[in-house]
Amino acid sequence: MRQNHKKKPPKRQEVTISAMTPSPKRTQHERREESRERILDAAEELFAKRGYHGVTMKDVSREAGVDAGLLHYYFAGKAGVFKAVIDRRADIVNTTRLASMQRYEKEAAGAMTVEGIVRAYLRPTFDFMIEGGDGNRHYAAMIAHLNSAPDGAIPDIETSPFDPVVQRFVEMLRKARPDCADADFYWLYHLISGAISLSLAQTGRIDRLSGGLCRSDDFEAIAERMTKVFGAALDAMSK
Repeated sequence: MRQNHKKKPPKRQEVTISAMTPSPKRTQHERREESRERILDAAEELFAKRGYHGVTMKDVSREAGVDAGLLHYYFAGKAGVFKAVIDRRADIVNTTRLASMQRYEKEAAGAMTVEGIVRAYLRPTFDFMIEGGDGNRHYAAMIAHLNSAPDGAIPDIETSPFDPVVQRFVEMLRKARPDCADADFYWLYHLISGAISLSLAQTGRIDRLSGGLCRSDDFEAIAERMTKVFGAALDAMSK
């Protein structure tokens, strides 16, 4: 007896609303911003590794995958690219540093110590390195180059964008140690700046010298030791 096999109807393909809805086209402004950010990311890494004078506009355009003419359109020249890279994260660094210093001043309630001020100034810098990705570390290495460059060595960078925060740091030191000479506050900053710049450069030299006992990327250890050393520096200077 022949069995009656009914053909099963084909499964209906479900189409989601998201599949039916075309992705919105990016605006010309959005495309420009994407290109600009890609250029800045590429330049940041190159400047971090080679310094200002070791990078050409052709290097940046090749790394970013854009036409060299686009760099000149957005930034006019290499100095403009460098400045744009520095400015891109400067507000974040300044804001977090100032917030840290203001918070400490409020909590100390007229009983600030040099070590407390140094910690409030340093901690955001090293947290920036610890918590951030490659972009933050490339930026930090760029700052190391900038801090080590003589005035005028990099065109269009007449003053560091971090100078106002440094003056706030000195102002807090004056309040904590009115017995010290003004020159000592600036010498203290000078020495701290040198230690920060070497640390941000992540040279790996201390790794080699110590046989791996210390690491140039151990920012937690660096921050704590710098705080203790420079927290006691004004006492040593005033003797």
